[in-house]
Amino acid sequence: MAAERPHPSLAWYRNEWRFELKRRVFPWVSLRRSAYLEAFCWRYRWVAHHCRGLDLLDVPCGMGWGTSFLRGCRSAFGVDISEEAIAEARHRYARHATFMVGTMSRLPFNDEAFDLVCCLEGIEHVEPAIGEAFLAEAARVLRPRGMLFLSSPHCRDGCHSGNPYHVKEYQPDELRRLLLPRFDIKEVIAREVKTLTVLYLRAQRR
Repeated sequence: MAAERPHPSLAWYRNEWRFELKRRVFPWVSLRRSAYLEAFCWRYRWVAHHCRGLDLLDVPCGMGWGTSFLRGCRSAFGVDISEEAIAEARHRYARHATFMVGTMSRLPFNDEAFDLVCCLEGIEHVEPAIGEAFLAEAARVLRPRGMLFLSSPHCRDGCHSGNPYHVKEYQPDELRRLLLPRFDIKEVIAREVKTLTVLYLRAQRR
């Protein structure tokens, strides 16, 4: 199955102008903002606030759109399993970051190579065993006291959202349990997007 990769050309990430008649008489034009675009921009601004002057890894980076928001880093790398996505990222955003093909479960970097690792709306797209392996890899490539930024959506009723690209939608307590063996959780934010709640966790490597 193809992955769900944000890109500015996709319809659900575009704002739309709407025309209507007020009281069936007066023409009115309004801007309908995309909730998905707003959420996408918010999560990368959240990371960008913390990344200035640091060595950063974004995984999975998809086609590099989000990675390109992370300005001011000392260095920025993006990793994705898709050769096509990485080719697109290099074509569009090579001036912002270095993009490499790789897997979440085996990151192609030396130990303690980064100050910050972000995985934004990525862990729910892989099998739980790969998600656990990724967190071990994130701890490995982070320097002492390095930071992990992780976000993932879930339904408040505990059911699966029905998104065919989501392999495992983690409830908040499940994400905390996954992190705590290797990380101390420093910040937790919950934000609503359509019918989902997205949990944002900033955690420090022990």
